[in-house]
Amino acid sequence: METFTVEAVVLKTDDFGDANRVVTLFTKEFGKLEANAYGCRRARSPLSGALQMFNHISAELTRGTKVDTIREADIIHFYDALTNDLERLAYASLLFEIVNRMTLPRQRELETFDLLTKALPVLGKRNPKVAALIGACQFMETSGVQLSFSRCVHCGAEIESDAAISLLDGGAVCMNCVDAAQDCRPYSAGLRRTFETMLGFDWQDDTRLSFNSRQLAAAEDFFVDYVHSVLGSGLKSVQFIREFLGTVDKK
Repeated sequence: METFTVEAVVLKTDDFGDANRVVTLFTKEFGKLEANAYGCRRARSPLSGALQMFNHISAELTRGTKVDTIREADIIHFYDALTNDLERLAYASLLFEIVNRMTLPRQRELETFDLLTKALPVLGKRNPKVAALIGACQFMETSGVQLSFSRCVHCGAEIESDAAISLLDGGAVCMNCVDAAQDCRPYSAGLRRTFETMLGFDWQDDTRLSFNSRQLAAAEDFFVDYVHSVLGSGLKSVQFIREFLGTVDKK
């Protein structure tokens, strides 16, 4: 059987049987892969420590006729801050769930892999809500369902002040075109600047980010609706945030 090695981030894990786990990896080489890790939940398994969510790992897999199998795994980076803090765990889960549900298996997406590896340390040391929303904003920008934040989707005019925004129409709508748009909501200049800052954020930049709390809350609500509209269903991580952190307004 063919054996191959990947560099990956652990996107998701699902237990099955007494000691096994299905692991969803986002790999540098092949994009998203699912693989079985037999016996990895046993305390003495050499896989038990490596195959935890958010770990950045190197793994050796064997190609299967239906499902691949993880044979070995070594930790490249372990982000304990994400598992020891409820808020960081919740918002890291939000970003990872969005990526998992909006990517297809075995499609190499180096931009997404780089985004995840750059976002993980930031999620562990900076405001996790801000980091997760920046990650979601940048991921959606390259996902094929990106919105226009700075130009009117109807006439192409640059948005310079308060306007409207429509998920159905694909982004910002200037006041001259608002009557032709569907399901518009207010789009303040402050919210537009928030989105533009998120899109342009450099993950290596340690400069302190300062967002207006009201605009940040509006951005969070907007992205929840945005992702829900694309997927056609809700996110489990959003439900967790609402129930245990109470930071996303209930719809």
